[in-house]
Amino acid sequence: MHRRFLSSVILLALSLPASAEQSIGNAASVEKDVQGTTGGHSARLSAGDGVYFDEVLTTGADSRAKLAFADRTTMQMGPSSRVKLDSFVYSGGSGVGFNAAKGAFRFVSSSGEHKPYEVKTPTATIGVRGTIFAARVLSGGRTDAVIYSGAIEVCDTAGVCRTLDRPCTFVTVTSAGISEAKTVGKNDWSFDKACKGAPPPSDQGALPPPGGPVPPLPGGSEAPFNWGGPTIGITFGPTIGDGSFADPVPMNGAAFAGGLKLGYMLPIWANIVGGFETDFQYRSEIGGSTNSHGTTSGSRPGYIGTARVKLGYAFDRFLVYGTGGFAYGHIVAPTSFSGPNVIGPAYSVGTSVNNPFLPGWTVGAGVSYALTRNISVNAEYLYIKLAHDYPLYNTSAALYSVPVCNISGMHSIRFGVNLSFSPSDILPANGGR
Repeated sequence: MHRRFLSSVILLALSLPASAEQSIGNAASVEKDVQGTTGGHSARLSAGDGVYFDEVLTTGADSRAKLAFADRTTMQMGPSSRVKLDSFVYSGGSGVGFNAAKGAFRFVSSSGEHKPYEVKTPTATIGVRGTIFAARVLSGGRTDAVIYSGAIEVCDTAGVCRTLDRPCTFVTVTSAGISEAKTVGKNDWSFDKACKGAPPPSDQGALPPPGGPVPPLPGGSEAPFNWGGPTIGITFGPTIGDGSFADPVPMNGAAFAGGLKLGYMLPIWANIVGGFETDFQYRSEIGGSTNSHGTTSGSRPGYIGTARVKLGYAFDRFLVYGTGGFAYGHIVAPTSFSGPNVIGPAYSVGTSVNNPFLPGWTVGAGVSYALTRNISVNAEYLYIKLAHDYPLYNTSAALYSVPVCNISGMHSIRFGVNLSFSPSDILPANGGR
């Protein structure tokens, strides 16, 4: 309801400076989870809501939408699809423009007064004037374009173009170039069955009635996996010390760590995904070592946590990412020490008085694999470094507690199991914007 109110306000403001948001169409029909992001604000789209310049529209894994634009273009979005409505094309008087990052789309525009527009993907540009066609964008930016009526010109990034003007022909565009035009076969992709013996759908187009089941993508093709949304999971694995104590004696023993994590991932463009993750783990004792300076015992058990940004590249169900950010936890320092050169030339022994909890930093990388739409597994490596510190020790060399130099570093290898949610999993089925 509040989005419809916003749409009315924007229409009244069209006479004001061009910096105000302007509606360029509306959602003719919406099935399940369809999100719109504009001006840094995301909200769920409902039938009748306006859509705007530079808005990014995203459909969930079981969702579809049909949009009707002021220039008489209609667009259908298949499941797990993402498109940006470009303002520079529309405001320049040439019709609405589309930047399709992933998924499946069907476009219908009329001849006559309809103005030309463009559909852009990571590997292709499709020029359109008065026609019906469909496009699909897969992992790696591969683009398939199918013509149903009229004509389109499809160009790759090197400027090599193909014209499709015969119904039920298609081309494929990848980073390596563009294919020759071919007739759609029974195993080739098509948004609907118009090229496979069934009557072509009307412009009212192929959306199921509200509440009905959403059909899969036609042609036996699976939509690219959507890595967006919140996640909760468990994380566990070995931790190896990379610290030193006193003069110095290494703290390089092994430990086990495990705990919980929370995160949120957001598709940025094409196959690039970014997000945030935080975790909190219990860490067992990290073993000490011995050298010519002396001998150290293992550390006390403690807790370790991180809060990190993540940036990755998705190969459909595989996600490779780098990560880094803030860390915190208990230091890696021995509970006791002994030796002739630990805190001075004389032989001494000591026991710890405190177990400081300190800030630090972390950096690493990992890989995730989606087993299902909601469950994924991952493995990652993190290097964690806590602040340089001087914990206190009672020693045989002094009557009072002595601060001793300590450096706390850790190599952490982590395995995780994650449960992901889409907005449709946590919002009411009939929630509005």
